[in-house]
Amino acid sequence: MYAPYWIIGIEYKDRFVGKKSRYTYKINNIVFHLLGKDFNASVLKILSNEEIENIKVLDDFDRIPYIAANLNSSIRLSTLLRNIQEKICNLIDAEAASVLLYKEDHLEFLSTVGKASGKIESIPVPMESIAGTIFLKEKTLVFNDITKAPHFKGVDKASKFKTENIVGAPIYSGDKKVGVLEILNKKDGFSQKDAEIIEKFAKLIGKKLLSTWELEKMSNLFKSIILSFVTMIDKRDKYTHTHSNNVAKISRLIGEKMGLSENILEQLEYSAILHDVGKIGIPDSILLKQGNLTDEEYKIIQSHTIIGAEILSKIRYTNKDIISGALEHHERLDGSGYPCGKKDISLFGRIIAIVDVYDALTAKRPYKEPWPKEKVISILKKDSEKGKFDKKIVKILEEIAP
Repeated sequence: MYAPYWIIGIEYKDRFVGKKSRYTYKINNIVFHLLGKDFNASVLKILSNEEIENIKVLDDFDRIPYIAANLNSSIRLSTLLRNIQEKICNLIDAEAASVLLYKEDHLEFLSTVGKASGKIESIPVPMESIAGTIFLKEKTLVFNDITKAPHFKGVDKASKFKTENIVGAPIYSGDKKVGVLEILNKKDGFSQKDAEIIEKFAKLIGKKLLSTWELEKMSNLFKSIILSFVTMIDKRDKYTHTHSNNVAKISRLIGEKMGLSENILEQLEYSAILHDVGKIGIPDSILLKQGNLTDEEYKIIQSHTIIGAEILSKIRYTNKDIISGALEHHERLDGSGYPCGKKDISLFGRIIAIVDVYDALTAKRPYKEPWPKEKVISILKKDSEKGKFDKKIVKILEEIAP
């Protein structure tokens, strides 16, 4: 019986099979060595009750297709890259990894993980480099002595990361060569087997990498068009011109912290961007009024939630979750909100309601200066204790709020 691909080693009493990992999980005196942070604890519990001596682990080379297949669930480029790089680093036991794509006459970092992460992505890498050599020669190469390699030192200088050794392979999408996968710094150097694993992995990820990249570019273009439209609405009031964008960014961070799937996170982001779209139907004389609103004017302001829901319901690819952000972001769990005074509020409605208040109170308005983050969080916590807001979401906001 073979263990799932994400178990790379099993340690029990004096017996050890597979390989060690930085990620472990212990149950019933059995230590499971794992490929990454994501694993199924229920499966480990079941395995711990089996005859552990009869459980085998896959060879790394046989594990690669399973890892590549699992990547198909990633719809966001950043998540895909992180999964590609973290899993291959752990499998090979290396320090860092990078994905570079070919751009006319040079290579560009699409992303990197490890100690150089976040510092080198904007650096163009010349073809007279290790990555360029791998790309041009169209073969997997190992450089265990970096002093004898055409290493581009601009990357190390910018990242303050010292490259000791590298194994890299060209990435293909079908027959088209599109980039390079590099793995850096293994303690005792990279072996021929490491090179074979990287080569197989690079061949399997090309199509998924390219399709996700193209999809993300289209998604970002679509979001920028929507955000431009929404910003025009926000700019009717010079004090709220960044409001929808702020609410979208913070709402997504909350969703990520809650562990929502990538598909749901995308929907949440769209819902948050569009939560105030109904204000397009509110006259400037009321929306921008400096003094107190009359009861009738306040009812008109409240109607922006219904107008927004009606606008979004006419768009073919929206769903009830996306629409709920516009309709419910002024509802409260105790029934004191509007437009319906409902207590059963959707997840998107609960998240966006809290972030909407947070951004409004921490922003400068004609009638007030921006309030400190701590003061606003305190108000939200008190209101959550009164039953108006979701306590768990307020707690997450307190952890991640800018």
